[in-house]
Amino acid sequence: MSTITRMTDIESNELNLQREKSAHIVKAARSATLANILAPLLCIPMFQDEVQILNLVLWLVYMFVAVAVRSWIVYSQANESTAIVDPERDLRRMTFAVGIVGLGWGLGWPLMAPELSLVNRMIYVYMTTAAMISSMFAYSVNRQTFYAFTLPIMIPALSTLLWPTHIFPWPFSVGLAALYLVVLGIAKNFSKVFEDSIRLRFRNESLYQELARERDQSVAANVAKSKFIALASHDLRQPLHAVNINLELFNGQQLPPQESRLLQRIKSSIAALNDMFDGLLNMSKLDAYMTKEIQQDFLLSDLAESVREIVQSKADSKNLAFFIEAPPLVVRGDRLLLQQIVLNLSLNALQYTERGSVSIEFFTHVDQLAFRVIDSGVGISVEDQQHIFNEFYRADRTRGAHDGLGLGLTIVKRLCNLIGAKVDVQSNSGRGSVFTVSTGCPTSQALSASRSATTLPDPSGDDPHRLQGKCIAIFEDDETILEAYRQTLSARGIRIVVLSEHEQALQDQLESINHIDCILSDYRLQLTTGDLLIEKLRENYNREIPAVIVTGDTSPDQIHVFAELNVRVLHKPVTFQKIVSTIEEVIAG
Repeated sequence: MSTITRMTDIESNELNLQREKSAHIVKAARSATLANILAPLLCIPMFQDEVQILNLVLWLVYMFVAVAVRSWIVYSQANESTAIVDPERDLRRMTFAVGIVGLGWGLGWPLMAPELSLVNRMIYVYMTTAAMISSMFAYSVNRQTFYAFTLPIMIPALSTLLWPTHIFPWPFSVGLAALYLVVLGIAKNFSKVFEDSIRLRFRNESLYQELARERDQSVAANVAKSKFIALASHDLRQPLHAVNINLELFNGQQLPPQESRLLQRIKSSIAALNDMFDGLLNMSKLDAYMTKEIQQDFLLSDLAESVREIVQSKADSKNLAFFIEAPPLVVRGDRLLLQQIVLNLSLNALQYTERGSVSIEFFTHVDQLAFRVIDSGVGISVEDQQHIFNEFYRADRTRGAHDGLGLGLTIVKRLCNLIGAKVDVQSNSGRGSVFTVSTGCPTSQALSASRSATTLPDPSGDDPHRLQGKCIAIFEDDETILEAYRQTLSARGIRIVVLSEHEQALQDQLESINHIDCILSDYRLQLTTGDLLIEKLRENYNREIPAVIVTGDTSPDQIHVFAELNVRVLHKPVTFQKIVSTIEEVIAG
């Protein structure tokens, strides 16, 4: 099959080459049309007193007919290669058209030259050689066309050496023959250069098309990958979400020690799965361009403290020392994105460090924030350093020993690109790693008593009675999750109202409910979607009831849809504590 394809490509390129030759000759012939009309006319005043009138008329009549036929053929041809259907036929026609004009100039030698004075003979030689030389660039791209024009001119001219009447001295004829040989050599070289340039252009076009096909295939593969990840993660998120909710119903303190340890191991494994799904969600948000940079002033110490709260417990669980140093600075930038970059690098360092420490050092460079994440872990080989920021890349030697999808550093790289930061890595196998990030965020000294207005509020979900007495409407078609909602929310003194998807049943339920404080809904239900039900409840009560949608859809298109809804969106799997804290936030407004 590949051999047939190559043969087809070769045949196609040769056909296109013929088209290019035909188009070139047509354009050149059209540009020379005026000269072909004027040159014979100029011979009338110069030769009429020396040439017999019959010979002159015969020659002029022939030239008139030849130029007329030539002009008709030339202007009836397509002058664009893309419009030429049969290039071989067109080349034959052009060869005939220029050939009959060349023959006319050749006929001038026996019809007029013997009677001309030496000066006029030289003029005629000049006219014919000028036509021959111009044909080097006009017709030499096709050898048959070039010969058809030049041979009828040069054969009679060179044959004058054999005439009984010596029109020119023999050295002149020899010089004319030498000139023709030079013209032939130049024409041959020009033809080769023309063909080589056209073939090179075809190869370049072929390479461009191949690159374009590969680019399209790459884009299609990337889109397919994103869709597959979104669909696969959606199917996995639902059961994992149920596991998260139900695990929180267990009270480990009431279990025997061995079972309590087993439960803790299960929770740790589920937490690892949650981290993986969070990585996929972050990638989907970046793919959907839903991650936006927000410039604001914040205290670097606040960011450092938030990172410490998350990382310290994970470091303690591995018996690793954790250090974080933050000078008293006010930073201008996106705190949440910077915090995510620091967290991802820190958690990546913890994952690949089994003994020793992980430390974070903040500093300034040219009045801009920078930081290092230093670990004493397994290190990264020089070969792997070229790939660690690629999606789903994990070094072979660490793949079996550590969990994860290989997205942490990819997210770091893409977030750095988003905020204009630069990340660099220095590492050797077995000697730990140092990741340095130059953020480009301007800094200034913080006043000792100042606090940033943008400091994140402390979590308020620790108060079990904060939502007591509130009415929460729930749309959920999974009985396992629904039962978990009932137990956990009711234990906090919340009034639970489970609503139906069916329109008539829902309307009957709403007639007996005077007030709803918040709506908690799954997105994809059996008959409809959560956003439509939320809109229906808001229309029924004629107010914008705070709402939370829990969904497993993380495709970029779906993220755009959620962004347009005036509801809070949580992506599965999500812990019950997160659901409760989000309900508190939306009710508080």
